Parts: sequence; structure tokens; C-alpha cells
Amino acid sequence: MEDNYEKISRRSFLKASAVLGSAAALTACGGSSASTSTAASTSTAASGSTAAASGDTIKIGTIYAMSGGNAAIGENILRGIDFAVDEINKAGGVNGQMLEVVRGDHAGDAATGKSEAERLITQEGVNVIMGCHMSVVTEVVAQVCQQYGIPMITAISTLDRLTDEDHKDYDYFFRLCPLNSVYVEDMLKYLQDSKEQTGNEIKKVAIFTDKAAIGQELIRCVNLFAPDYGLDVVAEVDYSSNATDLSSQVLALKQADPDAILCDSYIGDATLFVQTLKEQNYKPKMIVAKANGFTDPSFIPNLGASANGVASVVEFNPDLTNGVEINEDFKKVYNVNMNGHSAESYTVVWLFKTAIEKAGSTDGAAVRDALAELSIDGAFEGGRKIVLPYSKIEFAPEYEIGGAKHYRDNTYASVAIAQVQDQEWKTVWPFEFASSKIQEVTLG
Repeated sequence: MEDNYEKISRRSFLKASAVLGSAAALTACGGSSASTSTAASTSTAASGSTAAASGDTIKIGTIYAMSGGNAAIGENILRGIDFAVDEINKAGGVNGQMLEVVRGDHAGDAATGKSEAERLITQEGVNVIMGCHMSVVTEVVAQVCQQYGIPMITAISTLDRLTDEDHKDYDYFFRLCPLNSVYVEDMLKYLQDSKEQTGNEIKKVAIFTDKAAIGQELIRCVNLFAPDYGLDVVAEVDYSSNATDLSSQVLALKQADPDAILCDSYIGDATLFVQTLKEQNYKPKMIVAKANGFTDPSFIPNLGASANGVASVVEFNPDLTNGVEINEDFKKVYNVNMNGHSAESYTVVWLFKTAIEKAGSTDGAAVRDALAELSIDGAFEGGRKIVLPYSKIEFAPEYEIGGAKHYRDNTYASVAIAQVQDQEWKTVWPFEFASSKIQEVTLG
């Protein structure tokens, strides 16, 4: 590995993998007609009747919230996994073997996630693991996977530190989704570009977020990149998860009088936040979320017209060109649209399929090596197009962003911005991929 590293700009980062060394080193589902789940912590979900009958399966362990306050997020993630597994099994499986999903429930707790990972590996005999949506749980599970030599891909966990210098040696761990740094810089770029359509120059921003790791990461990243975009952070307002009252927080935002609010919350808090904004009759020029609960399938149903005008980072939206066809098929099964979580988890199953076929084995080290060398361009062999807002997937062995080195991230990962318009998410940025123009925040 070379000792000198080029500092990569965000725009260049999106356009090239920025690989700086050799590849040698090396997130309860319901509604699927082909997979079931039972008790949260002990269930095994086999996808496809052939898999259940053969007894000769490749086991994908999943560790997501199937109970507790984030169960709706976990359910949606598991839909994407089941959908991919059913597709693959119906087409003949992987190297002649069917895929089987073995579920673990972390219930939003890192210690539970650790024990579930150990159970899936030592008792259930899983070959690979996906997880865990919550980055603090993902970090612990990655440690367990490293210990046992089990390849792991996180579809969704965005905390920058998961792949930083302290995790350099976690060579069984890979990340598909963008880092928080990538999400946040695109949010700021969107604010800058929005003047072209709205006529409003955004100069002052406030941050509203959870006190947990996701929120503190948003604060860190906004402060890191805001000077580059001429933005002044006028308030940082946080709260404890699963809040029952956000009145004081919204009042603090109102008093700070920002041009835009940047936010990150899980679904319950995201819903309560918008309800409280409406109760206090406070409508900032722009509200931009870093996905999470704001893009949960229950967000718009929870709020109805009150969600109108809220914008969010999205990893997927039904009006994105790459995903229209697959979303139509997905919706026929689950009666909801794909979102970023289900689209990314769907993609990870296909990544594991491709790596196992390339390795010719389910041996952990062989699959790890195959993942490290993987390059998907446009579409998966024998499968669909990449359904995310980019057309290539590779895991860079080493690169730099925001002044820090990172390892085994998909450096082609990027995001779009969608806005709730008439109670439906519409892509509004980047403008060349947008189906609609930016509208004002109405919350009703």
C-alpha cells in the first residue's frame, strides 16, 4: 500500500473510485409469499420452497430491528432482502444452491446485536451477514464477523467511523451505502443549487437531530463542510430518542430563524417533529433530512398533507430511471414502493450472490477476496440493473474523504434529493435526474 494519498474532492469522489492501493488486503418481514418469520430472536426464514426442501442452502444472516421502535424500518429492509432472494432462487439459486435467510433481531440494542451475530454464526451456521441499519449495532456485529471470518456487508449504516483508520483491519466488513460525509455534502450542495429554482439564497442553517450517534454525526459533517458552501450554522438542537414532546426544540429552531433546517431522526421522532412544526405554525424555507425515518414508508401515511414540502436525501425513489421496473414488481408483492433501505438491501443480496459465484465457494476468506475485487458496471450478471442512483459498484481498498482515510467503501455510492409533493416523494435534485421542481414548505 502506498504511503501518500491524494485528497479527493466530493465531486471527484462521485466520479471515480479513487482506489489508492492494491485490493489484496483486504442492514419481522411481512408480505412475502415465499418467506416467513416467527419469533424475533430465533426465527429462520427460508426463501423459496426449493430451499426449504433441499437442506443444501447458502445461509444469509440478517440482523435488523424486528421489534421495538425501529421495527418498521427493519421490516422494510427485510422486504428488499426477501425480494432479491426470491428472484435468485426462482432463477436457480447460486452455484446450484438455494439462498436461505436466517433472521436476527437486534431490537435497537448493540449488546443484543452482538449476541445475535454469535448465534447466527455458531448455531445457525450462516455463511454471510447483512446488517444492521443502526451504525452502533453494525460496528459491534462487524467485530464478531471479523472474529469468526464471516463476510459482512452493511447496506445502510452510514456512520463514517465504521470504515476509518481504527477499522482498517476489519477486512471482512464492506459498506455499500454512502458515508454520512457524502450524504451531508450533497445536502449542502442541494441548498446551494436550490436558488436556481426558488430564488432564495440559503445562508443560515440549523441542525435538528437525535443525541444518538446518527445525530452527532450529522452535526460533525455539517460543520465540516458548511464553510465550503458559505453556510453559517446558527443552531444545533438535539433531543433524546423516542421523544414525547419536541416543543422546546422547535421553539429553539424558530428563535434561531435559519433559512433551512437539516435533520436526522428515526420514524417516531421524525413524525413528531413535523407535527410540532405545524402546531407552532413554523415553516422554514427548506427542511432537508438525511433520510432515515423521514423516508420510512410510514412517514407520509403518518402525516398526510402535513409532510408536504419536506425534502430528504434518498438512495432510491420510484421515479429514478434505473428503478422504475423493479419498483413496479416490488410493489405488486408488498403494496408499497421501494425506498433507499429496501433498494440497498436488495442490492447487497445480489452482491453476495455475485461474490460467492466468483469465489466458487462459501468459504469466508474466498468470499471476502471476491468482494474486494468485485466490479459491477450497469447491471448484475443474470440480474437487474443497479437500482440505485449510480451505475457502478466497487469496494475501494483505501481512499480519502474529508481529510480521513477509509477502507472497503463503495466509492461510487451517491444520493439524490426528493421532496414530498402532494403526499408523494418526487425527485428534485440533481436537476438533470429530477422529475419535479422544488416547491415551498407548506406542511399542509
